[in-house]
Amino acid sequence: MNKWPLIVSVFLLLASCGRKEPDAEPALPAVRAELLESTAFEASFSVQAVNAVSLSYGIDETMPLSLETSTSGPVTCILHLSELQPQTNYQLYLKGISPSGEEGNVVTVAFSTITGPDNIYPWEERRSAVPAFADLTLVTMGWHNSAPPAWTEERFRSHVLYQDKEGRPHWLFDAFLCIDGWDPVRNLSYSIVNGQYSATKESWEDLVEAWLGDEGALKKLDATIERATDGLGAPPTPRYVVMAIPDPIRYQYFQDKESSTDYWGKLDGNKMDFKDVSDQVLACEWYMDRCRERFQSMHFKYLELAGFYILSEELQLDPAFFQSAGEAYGSADTWNWKHKNWETIVPRLSSYAHSCREGLWWIPYHLAPGFRVWEALGFDNVFMQPNHYWDHDQISHPLSTTANALVKYRMGMELEFEYSLVASVMADGRSGPDGSGNPTFYAKDVPLLRERVRAYIQTYKDSGLYGVLPIAVYSGTDAMHQLATSADSGDREMYHDLCQFIIGSRLKR
Repeated sequence: MNKWPLIVSVFLLLASCGRKEPDAEPALPAVRAELLESTAFEASFSVQAVNAVSLSYGIDETMPLSLETSTSGPVTCILHLSELQPQTNYQLYLKGISPSGEEGNVVTVAFSTITGPDNIYPWEERRSAVPAFADLTLVTMGWHNSAPPAWTEERFRSHVLYQDKEGRPHWLFDAFLCIDGWDPVRNLSYSIVNGQYSATKESWEDLVEAWLGDEGALKKLDATIERATDGLGAPPTPRYVVMAIPDPIRYQYFQDKESSTDYWGKLDGNKMDFKDVSDQVLACEWYMDRCRERFQSMHFKYLELAGFYILSEELQLDPAFFQSAGEAYGSADTWNWKHKNWETIVPRLSSYAHSCREGLWWIPYHLAPGFRVWEALGFDNVFMQPNHYWDHDQISHPLSTTANALVKYRMGMELEFEYSLVASVMADGRSGPDGSGNPTFYAKDVPLLRERVRAYIQTYKDSGLYGVLPIAVYSGTDAMHQLATSADSGDREMYHDLCQFIIGSRLKR
């Protein structure tokens, strides 16, 4: 195991500190600290100090380190400890020093680091933080054992490269989310919400191969980027990849709470039993490590693993979790929470990902359970689905509601569309589904759907979040490519509008 030496760096994130004038200055300095997150190698704490111009702190009673607060008023800041050892118990000691030199009482916070990964790979070693990107396109496998393969270089090209109306080439998406919900060969589901039998370790292994095998989709993506460099040169940053983690579903058939909980398979000779949340976490960590290991072995030229993604679009949680986060909740937010364990699984996977210098992302559906506490769960960023695109008889997902939630909870937006947006595809008389899967939209509805996509774009701009927070784009399994290659002038105009929106973000610069 790659173990790092004991603390050699402690630093304060000054940008996160806020100050306000005290109502009344306390006689002695006082300090309060709370653990925010502990990974294998790092820990962060929220620290509040009153009447202290400096803090002494350390992981032993000598408290050899100090921090100037520059004020005797209340201070709230984030203290970050690095270079810790995995799976080790620690105690943080802090005390405040007043302007006159008086010392406050010592405050202690006990914490433990988690089990670390066996390897830290070169791209992870180079990082000082989780990667950031301006945009994320969903690469939906659409049944990963399909023949012919769902993703080819030609299809990827419309996500990698954009040629504007003047013929100038541009790099398009910064990041690619590899996501799949179904193993059609075994008729098993990777997602808890699909209502089918749950995928096993064998299915999870097949999924890794589909993305990261010698004939996998990501090898084709890397080759597509290679071809694009002929006209553009190397991309300005790595093209990042985010891997969706299959849901560790407690029951072999979730609807039947009497069905098996030890159906998944073995790790290190031990049969996993998903009635134990630790086994659920172990299975997910194994999957994360398999992806990281395969990423290393593939020696991609332009792709870099940015982290992981929680597949379930809704996270029902223990009521106590909402209470501790200071957020209101209703019955939908807690439905069946005892059978899901998300309030334990997600924070532990976040800490494990951060131990690897990888991130964790999520895209809930419109106002889905759990979205209000995404930061408390440990996500690095979240995008919300407006779901407005699929409204039919009445508008049940107004964009104004989405915009208000995005602004209040500092989330990015997912811009959504699929083949029903493409006039050249719909011209053959096929139907497109609404939000309930009913065949609702036809060729006559394409203008309406174009209006809705443009409304998404305008709503994000009007919210003030465009160019501040990243954007995610869901285009079904092929709609981006269908728009890019369509002979229909309206389709081409829609494609240009989408791509200009993506490349125009200040985050690209």
